[in-house]
Amino acid sequence: MESLKLLVDFILIVGILLNIFVLIGLIRLNNRKLPQKILIVFWVFVLVNILHSYSALHNLRGFNRTTFIFEDGSRFILAPIIYLYFKSLFFSHKDFVKKNRLHFIPFLIYFLFYTIPRFVNIFTEPDTYTYLYKIYRYINITLIKDLFFIFYCILSLKLFYRVKKTMKHHYSNIKEKDFSWLQIFLLSITAVIFVDLILTLSEIFFSYNVFWDDFITLTFLIIAMVILGYNGLKQSTIFLPYFLLEKQQSNSNYVISKQDESSDALKLKIKGIIEDHKMYLNPDLNLRTLSEKTNLSERQLSFFLNNEMQISFYDLINSYRILEAKKRLLSKDYDKFTMEGIGHSCGFKSRSSFFKVFKKETGISPSAYKKTIV
Repeated sequence: MESLKLLVDFILIVGILLNIFVLIGLIRLNNRKLPQKILIVFWVFVLVNILHSYSALHNLRGFNRTTFIFEDGSRFILAPIIYLYFKSLFFSHKDFVKKNRLHFIPFLIYFLFYTIPRFVNIFTEPDTYTYLYKIYRYINITLIKDLFFIFYCILSLKLFYRVKKTMKHHYSNIKEKDFSWLQIFLLSITAVIFVDLILTLSEIFFSYNVFWDDFITLTFLIIAMVILGYNGLKQSTIFLPYFLLEKQQSNSNYVISKQDESSDALKLKIKGIIEDHKMYLNPDLNLRTLSEKTNLSERQLSFFLNNEMQISFYDLINSYRILEAKKRLLSKDYDKFTMEGIGHSCGFKSRSSFFKVFKKETGISPSAYKKTIV
């Protein structure tokens, strides 16, 4: 038992240090945006949860009671915070908190009618709020917390995959490390809650209550933090992908100054840069790289492509790749290449993406196209 306690103690200390490291990284950022501010709140509540368990493990009664106030209903606020974090990445920030305040009502109700009464009962004898006994008897609060959290995880996942198509406006290939981090974040947190749900259901159906259950969940949470931290460090800026544009912005934010090139001149410039450098052959080409070459911001370039040229960055680059693929399918120099090899040489990361885009552009597969010209 003592060795198990030492192991849990070590895991909790690691979790506390990791959490503090992430918070320092977020707080020290200049010009923090709303998504990063939301993440600060998220990690503060996670830290409180870990500190609460640490105080329970070491019988720090005073500290345990203090952290209890914030820990008890934390799942009712952490779940909406995750959802709102993703929402803040994808949509406009104007009156954001006001528009989404309804998501915090469950937490406020729980805090006022459950957390506070429980806290008061700790210091009163007999208990002041006796109605809590009926709740203990007929309602499994932990199960409700888990189901509530999973509900918001599902909402977040649906939102994530619904807006995944916005990647077309920023990247020539759907895979991108910053975007992948968001998926890892969601799936990691969802996995932690499912672990806790399994433990809760086991307690209900097998009628056992183990003191270590909370520490098991926290262990998985800390493992998720390590994964998130590792992947987060590989981003260009901590926990805030650059590529996500706000869909409901006014056009004035992106209009190119009259002092800049005319529309026709800029079209020629963009095409010239892409064609002269054959940038489309790079499978990792993204909007940021092209924006640097054109001396435009990512938002200006994306707006210009979509509104002036009537094409997304994704479709523009892939149109060049298909033209190059057609040339190589005709060339004897590439007779020994497989279809996958030709696709890869033209900038496609996989055989499936090459065939999908080629068929969309031409109506037939690369293999069928090659047969028509033989």
